[in-house]
Amino acid sequence: MSFLDAIRRFFNPTPEEKADKLRKRITQMFGHPDDRKYALHQLFEMGPELAPERLIERFTCTCENGTYDVEEKELTKGYLVELGQASVDPLKTFLRENDRDFSWPFKTLTELISHEDLVAFIVELLNSIGPDYVRFPERKEQLMLTLKSFDEEAIKLAVLPYLNDDNETIRFVTADTVIAHAHPKGIEALAQRLAEEPSPRVLTLIATAFRDNGWTIDESLREKVSQTLPQDFRINSKGVIL
Repeated sequence: MSFLDAIRRFFNPTPEEKADKLRKRITQMFGHPDDRKYALHQLFEMGPELAPERLIERFTCTCENGTYDVEEKELTKGYLVELGQASVDPLKTFLRENDRDFSWPFKTLTELISHEDLVAFIVELLNSIGPDYVRFPERKEQLMLTLKSFDEEAIKLAVLPYLNDDNETIRFVTADTVIAHAHPKGIEALAQRLAEEPSPRVLTLIATAFRDNGWTIDESLREKVSQTLPQDFRINSKGVIL
């Protein structure tokens, strides 16, 4: 960059350059919270073309003071919701591409699209992420915990592959979600997991659900399940866990 370009950018920045400077200010966690709030407002006032994808960046940072952090993220969510449809695609793109910082963008998106569209996006997201290894499992975990309360069959089926996830915590939270859904195919998948799972806490969670709900294990799996059941559980001749 030439000296004259640097002078021009300092005294007369383009809207994009100004928006990028504001993005840096809202993600500076060592600054004063009032400065970040003012920068958030300035960025919001730059409108739907420049603000949404930069405002989302505030969700990726956490300041030491939890109260300030929540206040600023609530403010950011409010601005994104107020910007309306222009925020939808940037939020979806963020949620598709980032393994971390899932919760706030997802909560914001839920206020901007219909429940039907949200369900379709969740299924798309589940199908695209998959149960393979990821460096940061945070997105999978938060997504699975969120889906416990969803009653749509498409979601109940789309979560099932995550019972075989590489990460033990993801298998645990997925099993908990599948148990809450109590879908017939989910119960079958839980029985299969019970025959293969190495983790004691996942085994205990699933075995407890079978015992408490009176679900039966298919005859083809009973011998394997009898070998993997944690101590204090047993399976009878009818496939019921006691």
